[in-house]
Amino acid sequence: MRQTVYSLGLALLALATTAAPAAGQGVPVSTSFFGINYWNNQPNATITADLKLAKLKLYRIGGNERNRNTNPARDWTVKENWLPLVSYIKTSLNGEPLVQLSINLTDAQVTTWVNYFAGQGVSYFAIGNEADPAPDQMSMTDWVTNNQPYLGLSYYGFRDRFKAIARLAKQANNNCKIIGGDFRLFYDQPISLYYSNFIADVGDEYVTVGTRKIPLLDTFSFHYYDSQGNREQVLASRFDSIQGYLDNVNTTRHNIDATWTDLRMAVTEVNTEAKATSLWKPYGFTAGQFVATMTKLALAKRAFCVTPWSISESSSNQGSTDFSLYNADNSRRSTLHHFALLSQNQRANYMPGDQETNASYAKDDLVFLGLRDNTGYTVLLMNNSGTARTYSISLDNTYRGTASARIRLEGYAGVSSDLRTGTIDPHMSILYRLTPAGTFEAKTYYDDNDAAPVLQRTATVTAAAGAAAAPAVAVYPNPATASFTLDGLAGPADVTLHSLTGQQVLRQRLAATAPVDVSRLAAGTYLLTVTTETGQVLRRKVTRE
Repeated sequence: MRQTVYSLGLALLALATTAAPAAGQGVPVSTSFFGINYWNNQPNATITADLKLAKLKLYRIGGNERNRNTNPARDWTVKENWLPLVSYIKTSLNGEPLVQLSINLTDAQVTTWVNYFAGQGVSYFAIGNEADPAPDQMSMTDWVTNNQPYLGLSYYGFRDRFKAIARLAKQANNNCKIIGGDFRLFYDQPISLYYSNFIADVGDEYVTVGTRKIPLLDTFSFHYYDSQGNREQVLASRFDSIQGYLDNVNTTRHNIDATWTDLRMAVTEVNTEAKATSLWKPYGFTAGQFVATMTKLALAKRAFCVTPWSISESSSNQGSTDFSLYNADNSRRSTLHHFALLSQNQRANYMPGDQETNASYAKDDLVFLGLRDNTGYTVLLMNNSGTARTYSISLDNTYRGTASARIRLEGYAGVSSDLRTGTIDPHMSILYRLTPAGTFEAKTYYDDNDAAPVLQRTATVTAAAGAAAAPAVAVYPNPATASFTLDGLAGPADVTLHSLTGQQVLRQRLAATAPVDVSRLAAGTYLLTVTTETGQVLRRKVTRE
């Protein structure tokens, strides 16, 4: 967490399969992937209800206040002081707590704490919490290479104490899971300088209990607070680097004991910086798109969890230590809205896909994310640029349509080849829910002018007699002020509008992604008829405001 910020958080768990699946199978999503950090006192009833609605499962309790016991008013070396937090997560939120073990606990305290919390139904423990110094505090090279201490421990001192605590925890509870070391700097230099060392130094260590070899580390975790406006391609290369180190140690782990699960990564704190110099503030719209981008990259690497920071902080005052996911009026900020768009529409597998290279704009301008299972598909598209884009999204792993942004996703065999098409405005996010066949179920729009995402349900449409079944098409927005678009068209169509008295007021040939201009029409309700090139006829009422 931040240096002056207190942390109590929400986290994850549920280690799934060990081997990475073939591309055609997708990437399994941890059943407790979506989490949050929880550091403050018990949230009020409104936030409690909203957290349950967001379908967040695991709550990370921790942070620097509890790690270093820096608040005299609350002595966090007293394990019983944590019990109300654990009980609230389990009983009020139906969640799973991830309890932090302070790096400063004595050996006797570690054993006592693990036994105590195991008796309270806790299985997951974090060790660490930003043990590494920020560059303005001391040189990272000095901390590692020159063995210089930061807050009493150099890298090697921290590493050795981490292993000692993990060993004691595993001896006290053979089946508990250990997550760490919660490093703070997700940048190229620290990743190569000490992320790599920690994964290699700790990832293959174990304690022997009877005939069992029990690994000390189950999940490697780090934090990231972006202040520079980094986008997907830069972030992806960092995830790739960490995954490479994990792959190396996993080979060793499998040679030690073939029953061990893979060591996976976790993003246990994430948000944007709240400093005056930061490009994206945590209370702004783009911060939510950033959190969702980090979520996508973690899903693609089979990460154990992502837990944004934090439920509530600094009274949501938009100051330098305000990383809240809620506003002062208890409403969600963009960070939680974007995260919950995925958690509330989660599927069992991350869906492989790609975006066609287009010389006119960078791939980073649009971020897409696909999820799938036998209940259907979820597709999130985010435009974090200042320019609108036309788009087409296929589920049959083929670039289709004529849009400027063409995206292909790998759906299951036999999925519908109908495209999701339209125009995505600057700084807008669109989420599709699709049926198992890949047909339209619902669409949610959200941009920096919206207080909350706007759900558009399937339009009621009918096919002309003798014609093939019509694809589901949504009219957005409806009511319209100046124009509307038709989502779900796979190609050009003829569009007509009639008044309720039968007078034709508009007729035009329409490209699949083009808007229908109604700015010159009088306010009122009109009858829309859309005839596709294949003879399908779609009818709908449209209101002009």
